[in-house]
Amino acid sequence: MFEKAFEGKVVIVTGGSRGIGFATVKSFLAAGAKVCFLSHYVETGAKALAALKEINPDYEVFTKAIDLCDYKAAQDLFAEVEAKWGRVDVLVNNAGVTCDTPLAKLKQAEWDEVININQKAVFNMSKYAIKYLKKTKGCVVNTASVNGIFGTPAGLPYPASKAAVIGMTKGLAWTFAPLGVRCNAVAPGVVNTDMLAGTSEPMKKTLAGTIPLKRIGEPEDLANAILFLASDAASYITGQTLQVDGGFRPVNAY
Repeated sequence: MFEKAFEGKVVIVTGGSRGIGFATVKSFLAAGAKVCFLSHYVETGAKALAALKEINPDYEVFTKAIDLCDYKAAQDLFAEVEAKWGRVDVLVNNAGVTCDTPLAKLKQAEWDEVININQKAVFNMSKYAIKYLKKTKGCVVNTASVNGIFGTPAGLPYPASKAAVIGMTKGLAWTFAPLGVRCNAVAPGVVNTDMLAGTSEPMKKTLAGTIPLKRIGEPEDLANAILFLASDAASYITGQTLQVDGGFRPVNAY
């Protein structure tokens, strides 16, 4: 779909070793990009890298494990990527975690973990990316969630953090449009990632039946949307959150 669309471009993807992130890394590489992807654990990053090299040993790709909330680590990362490949064109803030603990039982540490990874990391990485993206008239694509739009009956930190990502996307777009830097987001609905790993097949089938398109999304569906928003085809789009959800809406949202 995006064959050679990103040839010569350099992309950084957080949360790139699994799920939506891995599909995004794979799609950018197939489209000709050079990619640095970040993983929470060295081991999962190495496993993902091996899988990518198995697809094409000539892919220009490497992985690192850093604390996404560490401003010095972020600064060093962008400097390293530019030193290696001469530029940075796209930042995909995809790393995220969820928490389903009811509010009455929610621990401060649980709140902090979700807010740090889902919200603070987006702020931190975006802040230090701008220095490089303004040179290339590049862009940022954030992974939000439909839960950040509609909310959810359980797990307050997740929808709160994803609503914040949508707000930051709009703010970044306004702030950096004069520099030629765009910022958009995707809002996944129900997607077949690790978050559904514990869901039985009958339950998945029931869940799919509530979605107008009658199927659960695949990571590649989100990767396609991310590549579109990062591509020249979306050069006049900024500050938008694209819902990639098969038409899913909570009943009370109609």
